[in-house]
Amino acid sequence: MFLCNCHDFLDAKPYNTLAQPNKIEDLRALLDYEAEMSSWYPGLGEVASDDFQVDYKGLSSTLPVLQDTYLWRDKGMTDGEWMLANKVISISNVVLEGLERVKGGPLNVREQLEGEALFWRGWVFFNLAQIYCPPFTVLEPSSGLGLVLRTDSDSEIDQGRSTLAETYRQLLEDLHKSVELLPETSQFITRPSKLVALAALARVYLTIEDYAKSEEMVDRVMQITSELLDFNDLDPTAAIPISMSNNIELFNFAQSWTVSFLMLEASTHVDPRLYERYEDSDLRKHIFFEENVSGVKFKGSYHGQPTTAFFGLAQDEMYLIKAECLARRSAFKEGESYLNTLLNHRYKRGEFSPISFTDSDALLTRVLLERRKELIFRGLRWMDLRRLNRYPERAITLKRQFNDEPDVFSYLEPQDLRYTFLFPIEAIDAGGYEQNPR
Repeated sequence: MFLCNCHDFLDAKPYNTLAQPNKIEDLRALLDYEAEMSSWYPGLGEVASDDFQVDYKGLSSTLPVLQDTYLWRDKGMTDGEWMLANKVISISNVVLEGLERVKGGPLNVREQLEGEALFWRGWVFFNLAQIYCPPFTVLEPSSGLGLVLRTDSDSEIDQGRSTLAETYRQLLEDLHKSVELLPETSQFITRPSKLVALAALARVYLTIEDYAKSEEMVDRVMQITSELLDFNDLDPTAAIPISMSNNIELFNFAQSWTVSFLMLEASTHVDPRLYERYEDSDLRKHIFFEENVSGVKFKGSYHGQPTTAFFGLAQDEMYLIKAECLARRSAFKEGESYLNTLLNHRYKRGEFSPISFTDSDALLTRVLLERRKELIFRGLRWMDLRRLNRYPERAITLKRQFNDEPDVFSYLEPQDLRYTFLFPIEAIDAGGYEQNPR
């Protein structure tokens, strides 16, 4: 329903006409509406990435928009995710405007509300940019179209697309301001905190290849917490080995429904070539997956919800970001220490020998492999493909069989324009925006 039945997309009222918050409690209620604030994450990139396979029969039974996404035949029909994410932006703008109008309330409460609203707006901009904008890097001059950067709640104001550089300038500004305003940690895992915002910035800076700033953000995260979950303490035979009650690495609750449509399909299985990369002593092989007669199914959602994909932030990602940043500045001995610390919490006790590297390139290669093995089905593979495809030695061509003929395949070449999804047709029609090239 999220993907295909958004019949009210064009005639939806601006959010600020639905209700005008008049109290601080109203603003808090808007940001605490978890059904909207924690479930908007776009999963199209995960569907289009290469960590799982769906057979022809199973794919044929799914929604047409998912078939098109899986086979890289985007037609601009993905309006559901677009609408959900932009509604969070609208809510954030309503709260920011409400704080200017509504007086009273403790200063720390007002600052926290402002920080949360800025976080959500910047974080949505970033996640949408990974789907609807071309890749951006600080290492080269930017070109290409950015998002429609709405920083007020009046959606009836005509506004065009920003440049790519303007999109990242805005989202970074929002996220950095949120760090200044938010408390160090949050009482609830669905509320942003300084910890969550710093982790988000670490991911953003890694994605745009600003490794010095990414490492700085990780260091600030680890000043707050550096705890890792020991997979030896989990039950690998359990249907749901990891849950919100036992996952001490979890920073925030975030989920995507889109990926679930395919993950729950009986004929969807983990790519066998990826599964083979897990050693028998690697506990992730048994905690993340289960084998059946037709293949390997994923069961290791980091938030313990079997019906949605976890798209949030967690400590394991920070260790991998730190190790990669160290490898990229040739501090490979320090980098191997962070990688070994993480892996020591992932292998059976007594069966893991610390890995030693002779140079930074060898460490980087292993870190990138561990990113794929550790962060599977968390919305990060698409981002990694986009940023790594700039480098011939890291670039790969994706290949999928798209019908029941054994020798007919669909391909996605490195830096293909299809790594940027089309703006939804309904959004183009409603806003008159320039469409992404094909």
